[in-house]
Amino acid sequence: MMKKILLPVLLFMAFAVQAQHNNSWIDYSKTYYKFRLAKDTLCRISQPALAAAGLGSVPAEQFQLFRNGQEVRLYTSVSTGTMSTADYIEFWGQMNDGKPDNQLYRNLDFQLSDKYSLETDTSCYFLTVNPSGTALRYINAANPSPGSATPDAYFMRSIDVHYKNQISRGYAKVVGEYIYSSAYDEGEGWASNNIAPCCDLAQEFFNLNVYTAGPPNSLTVRVNTFGNAPNDRNVRIKLYQNDVTAAPYGTAVNMPFFSYRKINLQNLPLSLLQSTSYLPIYVGSTSAAPLDRITVSTIGITYPATFDFANQRYFSFELAPAPAGNFLQISNFNFGATAPALYDMTSGTRYVGDVLTTPGKVQFVLPPSLDIRQMMLVNEESHQPISGFTPKQFINYGDAANQGDYVIITHPTLFNDGSGNNYVDQYKQYRNSIQGGSFNTKVYDINELTDQFAFGIKHHPGSVRDFIMYANEQFAVKPKYVFIIGRGINYIDQKTFETNPITDKLNLVTAFGWPASDQLLASTPGTVMPVVPIGRLAAINGGEVNNYLLKIQQYEQAQQSPSSSINSNGWMKNMIHVAGGKDSSENAIFYNYLNAYKAIAEDTLYGGNVETFTKTSTGAVQQANSQRIEQLFNQGLGFIGYFGHSSANTFEFNLSNPEIYNNAGKYPFFNVSGCSAGNFYIFDPLRLSGNLSLSEKYVLANQRGSIGFLADTHFGIPPFLNSYNTSFYRAFGRSMYGNTVGNQIVSVIQSQGGANTGLDYFTRIHLEEVTLHGDPAVKINTFEKPDYVVEDQLVKISPNIISVADNNFKVNVKMLNIGKAISDSMWVSVKRKLPNDSIRVLYDQLIPATKFSDSLELTVPINPTSDKGLNQIIVNLDHTGRIDESNEANNTVTKDFYVFEDELRPSYPYNYSIVNRQNITYVANTANALSGQRDYVMEIDTTELFNSPFKKIYNKNGIGGIIEFTPTNITFTDSTVYYWRVAMVPSGTANYIWNSFSFVYLPNSSPGFNQSHYFQHLKSTYNNINLDDDRKFRFKQVARELTIRTGLYPFYNYDKINVNLDFDQLELYGCGYSNMQFYVFDTATLMPWRNRNVSPTNGLYGSRRVCPNGATPNDSTRAFFEFIYSDAAHRKSAMDFIDLIPNGMYVAITNLGRQFVNTSFINQWQNDTLTLGSGNSLYHKLKTIGFTEIDSFYHNLPFLYFFKKGTTSFTPTQVMGPQDTSYIDESFTLNTTSTIGTIESPVYGPARTWQSLHWRGTTTDPLPMTDSVKVQVWGVRANGTSTLLSTVAPSVDTSLSFVDAQLYPYVKLVMINKDLVNITPNQLRYWRLNAEFVPEGAVSPNILFTMKDSVEQGERIDFALAFKNISQTSFDSMKIKFIITDRNNVPHTLSVPKGKILAGGDTLSLHYSIDTRDYPGNNTLFVDFNPDNDQPEQYHYNNVLYKDFYVKADNFNPLLDVTFDGVHILNRDIVASKPHILARLKDESRFLEMKDTALLKVMVRYPDQSLQNVYFGDILRFNPANLAAGENTASINFDPYFPEDGEYELIVSGKDASGNKAGELEYHIVFNVINRPMISNMFNYPNPFTTSTAFAFTVTGSEVPQNIRIQILTITGKVVREITKAELGNIHIGNNITDFKWDGTDMYGAKLANGVYLYRVLTNLNGKRLDKFDGKNANGQVINSSVSGTDVYFNKGYGKMYLMR
Repeated sequence: MMKKILLPVLLFMAFAVQAQHNNSWIDYSKTYYKFRLAKDTLCRISQPALAAAGLGSVPAEQFQLFRNGQEVRLYTSVSTGTMSTADYIEFWGQMNDGKPDNQLYRNLDFQLSDKYSLETDTSCYFLTVNPSGTALRYINAANPSPGSATPDAYFMRSIDVHYKNQISRGYAKVVGEYIYSSAYDEGEGWASNNIAPCCDLAQEFFNLNVYTAGPPNSLTVRVNTFGNAPNDRNVRIKLYQNDVTAAPYGTAVNMPFFSYRKINLQNLPLSLLQSTSYLPIYVGSTSAAPLDRITVSTIGITYPATFDFANQRYFSFELAPAPAGNFLQISNFNFGATAPALYDMTSGTRYVGDVLTTPGKVQFVLPPSLDIRQMMLVNEESHQPISGFTPKQFINYGDAANQGDYVIITHPTLFNDGSGNNYVDQYKQYRNSIQGGSFNTKVYDINELTDQFAFGIKHHPGSVRDFIMYANEQFAVKPKYVFIIGRGINYIDQKTFETNPITDKLNLVTAFGWPASDQLLASTPGTVMPVVPIGRLAAINGGEVNNYLLKIQQYEQAQQSPSSSINSNGWMKNMIHVAGGKDSSENAIFYNYLNAYKAIAEDTLYGGNVETFTKTSTGAVQQANSQRIEQLFNQGLGFIGYFGHSSANTFEFNLSNPEIYNNAGKYPFFNVSGCSAGNFYIFDPLRLSGNLSLSEKYVLANQRGSIGFLADTHFGIPPFLNSYNTSFYRAFGRSMYGNTVGNQIVSVIQSQGGANTGLDYFTRIHLEEVTLHGDPAVKINTFEKPDYVVEDQLVKISPNIISVADNNFKVNVKMLNIGKAISDSMWVSVKRKLPNDSIRVLYDQLIPATKFSDSLELTVPINPTSDKGLNQIIVNLDHTGRIDESNEANNTVTKDFYVFEDELRPSYPYNYSIVNRQNITYVANTANALSGQRDYVMEIDTTELFNSPFKKIYNKNGIGGIIEFTPTNITFTDSTVYYWRVAMVPSGTANYIWNSFSFVYLPNSSPGFNQSHYFQHLKSTYNNINLDDDRKFRFKQVARELTIRTGLYPFYNYDKINVNLDFDQLELYGCGYSNMQFYVFDTATLMPWRNRNVSPTNGLYGSRRVCPNGATPNDSTRAFFEFIYSDAAHRKSAMDFIDLIPNGMYVAITNLGRQFVNTSFINQWQNDTLTLGSGNSLYHKLKTIGFTEIDSFYHNLPFLYFFKKGTTSFTPTQVMGPQDTSYIDESFTLNTTSTIGTIESPVYGPARTWQSLHWRGTTTDPLPMTDSVKVQVWGVRANGTSTLLSTVAPSVDTSLSFVDAQLYPYVKLVMINKDLVNITPNQLRYWRLNAEFVPEGAVSPNILFTMKDSVEQGERIDFALAFKNISQTSFDSMKIKFIITDRNNVPHTLSVPKGKILAGGDTLSLHYSIDTRDYPGNNTLFVDFNPDNDQPEQYHYNNVLYKDFYVKADNFNPLLDVTFDGVHILNRDIVASKPHILARLKDESRFLEMKDTALLKVMVRYPDQSLQNVYFGDILRFNPANLAAGENTASINFDPYFPEDGEYELIVSGKDASGNKAGELEYHIVFNVINRPMISNMFNYPNPFTTSTAFAFTVTGSEVPQNIRIQILTITGKVVREITKAELGNIHIGNNITDFKWDGTDMYGAKLANGVYLYRVLTNLNGKRLDKFDGKNANGQVINSSVSGTDVYFNKGYGKMYLMR
């Protein structure tokens, strides 16, 4: 284990420090002369050949030669100086071998044979001139006489056999299939054929010339072998029958599973070589698995051999070190007449052989040597002349002018589209432009890269990889992207078809490995870690390059477009996910994967809009999905994710042909997780004629398809694809949002461990093989900022036609973010503008910012009185500007709509109902129950066209509500359907707005529902059935696509030869070659006739015996009839078969052939006339039916003839392939008649109970038993969801008692018609359901309606309304909803008691007194009888009434009045510590009585500044207003106790019942409390006075003195007037000014004389005289400045006043 871990690491380190690249041998100042060599041979370049290249005068010593980056040693016929015409350069030339491939292996040791190249056998040599004269040379050395020396007896000869039977794909893991890596892996390369345990590989060696006297244990056996199957085994090697991997010669060599062994068995006994000239070696496996496989790459032996060279002209051998030198005497070497030369390739010495001394032998005397020497003996007469040099001036990529940061690697073939246009250069120019990214783009010719970085080896991956490594290390600015423009082929296909001239047209820029990988072209050797993002365009001509260039320009222009409309940019975030599993379990797995990606895509910066599709097993659903996908494609997609089975040409899901999509300018990025969908790296001759792989179809399509295609080139394993995808979605959606797809892929590879040389196998191969077809600089659509958009089409108002008859309508608002998705919040508002220009806010909320799409659905009530006319919905996104967007101008939309005026609707009898009595009353309702006086009309007829003689018309006049018509001149006819309609008579020339119902008269029937007339049946829904104008039911004609594909094997196999109807495969391939295949398709159904075996040798009608179809193991029949056209009897049977086919049938005739096998053609067929008669042969029969192209069938060609037998109006199709490789793919659009269809009734009901079903129909079929007619009974819930309850067949009458009407108040019927024989549906006459009707009622303002529409706030509205049961079925106790929607659009539900049980024809009167105190302004009353489907009822629109009313708001403020002990105090006045505080709140409203304690609030701030609420209780009492007393005044009595002296603050607030405040500010008053009883000096005022004077003073304490007197005295002290407390009036704590005013009279009332008078105050409180208050508080602070300092005006308590009359 340690070795396995360390070796890759060491290799990686070796690569990492390697600075030398494959171009390091080049001197860019020199010209090189290139030539090619395809075999190992002695080569000569003559002086004339040099002269032809302009090198004739170059001195011999200056020539220098390179091969594979190594200098080749030369021999020149003259060592220096100018060469004469007879002179030459000689060297040992070698074909290309596998040594340059060694650098491609993950581990250099994995290569088991380097003899043969995996790319080409042709090597490339580069000759140049080195003026320094230091080039490698062979120097002639003397070959002296051996003298008496003894010739060397032997040399150790090594013979190695390198196998080239197949290219072994090497290491694999088995997951149902063999899974291979793109990296050159263990055992990969040239090898033998597979070797099974039963049959060893035998390798024979001849002409060994063993030196038997050699060392006894000098035999070595070498075998490089590889296990090519997942089995355990030992490798067995036998020489003759001697197992050298077992005792006594060796030990067992274990090679389990996919592993390799380089076996080197040394020191084996020489005696094992039982013959001196011949040796068989057997290599095999000991596996117990009979199908085990191993391969052998090389077998070699080393043994002592004599110097007998077996008549060879060239002989390579090795000499061991010889300190004494060597004397070689070589026999049996074919040297001709010229002495051969011996080249010592180790020392660079050349010897000319001595062929004269010992006739027939060549002798060499060699000097001593301590080295092992590699020797080559060559026949100087046999050499390869070299000529035809191609001058080569290498481009120096070290020059900055030749370096680019955007690298295009391409082939010159693409430089001209045939009209002189170089679209590769135009691509470069675009990438250099600002629009294209402002890159420094350079185009690199693959031929130049091949010469420089792959030694001229054509199609060698090193040409690209080594160049990319060089550019990454040496360019001044590292490349950002590598874009390969040109198709490539995997190396196995390239080698297999290298002689085919088409190959070079398909392999313009080679890929890496098999399966092909482009990632490894850009990855550091030994890893899967690209140093630069890489992508490829698989173009083979300039036109395809142009197609992609135009798409790139459109795509990136759209990304850069400033437009922010949905049409321009909305598609960019649309995504589809498609799951293509083989079965439901796989689909579930793949669907879960896709759902996880969906979560990433939708909830990241990308904010995608993902729609997911799954593969289904039925064609119809498949078709439906395909249509939806086509619709989405054409609208525009930004990304497609497919997870499922696939191949290079097909998906498991119908996505294989982008030609059907019209998505010009809107190109998605396609990510495919499947098998081989990205494998366009194959040899496909039909590619030149337009046969493109899936990936090529999408990427190269002109003005359609995709912008990129990311897919696997080999098998994909779901868990590992899932891991890759998860990283990829996170990259483009989150971590690398806004970056290029190339960088995102590199990020994925890095996150998956691509740089780790020890990465697990399955992860590694997916990183290698997931390949980008497209430009790596492309960005999956991204945006810099969010862009929230709402447009007209995103606001939906339903129904489309709104009338006041509707209770409400719905507003559906879809909001899109066509920009970057962020995690924030935005404000969204939806407003409605009414016809009177008033605005109602329907929605205004802060919501999470839209990632892609969010929606609102609002239900908006309709007020018939205010909503008629033009309305508007105004939607505004992010209206506060909270989010920075790329465009703010697309955030608002205004949508107009109308609410139409009133209409009349029928109500009873119900639609489709059964009426069983005469003289009924027809009841209709106006949509607006409160509409005014109008004229109404009703018509009744027996046709919905209302144009028969029976038609009757009735008129009525009245106000809105219930409109009843009671005709007296109608007599119903049994089983007749009647249509009746009603309308309001329009004013002027306006059109009638008719609404109609129908019913059937069945006098003996119970109630129910019925359809039995043509116009009633038209109301049903039909699927694959039509009800035509002749009133007949017929199956629908359907266009279907029949596709027939055929070709010859081996060019085409079962995957290419098939017959398909739409998306269903009917048949494939066949049972034998050289057959003519007949398909007969039924004209009506297009179903093919089935063939079965009727004898051991034959199928039906003398056809060839059918073989099983592995795809349908349970069906032994086939859809074709095969006749062997090389057999006369079969040809005759084919003729008979044609004759028996009925006229009108579609017939397809093809052949199933095989290349080189068929020898029977039309000339042989015509010979049948010798036995069948003139003009009577298969050839003539085919000509007779119109197959004229059969004349070309005189050699093996595919053909197809499709015709409709006996029908000249049908144009046949005949195709004869022009060559045996031709492929026929023809589609036919044919009309077929459906054989199954349905009729779906309208929804019937509601019903109280369901009782029975009856239906009748007829058939015209001669054999009606072939028909299948079923009637399904579907229960429909009140919410509209339906459930299949029963299927009725063959009964036509059945009970429905099992249907629970409480659960399913509605029922619908579905008739399923199926007729495979006559293809005629059942002619449905009628179907009917018997049921107990639910009741039906309507508001009846024409019976009773009372309501004021304008009142004052608080004034009650007495509301009264009648509701009438217009049916014959009783209502239970009636629930009533009573809702007032206020001016703020807020609904208020008021409680209303249930009404009485309402019998048929009875009326309920609703009375309610509306308290308007809470509803100022405009309001809407909504009354709903039987709301929320409380009781099943036929209709509900006529149960409701809307009525607007206006409440004049109470906007006047109440008045607040506060007194302390009955006095209005001033700020900071003194009050009693136990005051009585009265606060009175008065309001002018006559209706809003103030009786709530919440209207007044009291707070007190204490001297310590604490603020406390005062709650109602003992000291705070509330007195409500009493409107009956004529005044709306409420009051509170506050009786606190303030025991602490100090400053207090009283705060009182008040409001009236409407919430109007008593002033903008609360009432605040600061007051002082002094608990000590005192009285201040008393002043009279005015003083002097003339008529009267009052007295002012301040009293403190908690209560006033019990006794207080004022004595008035003359200046002599005589008391002239004493004023008592009772006279003074009200006295309170605090500042007082008496109500009493002294008028200057004495106690008797006599006027006193003018003059000065004295006065004093006498007080008594609880027997004590009050102290004097000096205006200060207990702390000495002045709190009453008017009192403080007044003693100066008093003398001993006496004051003075002046009377002046």
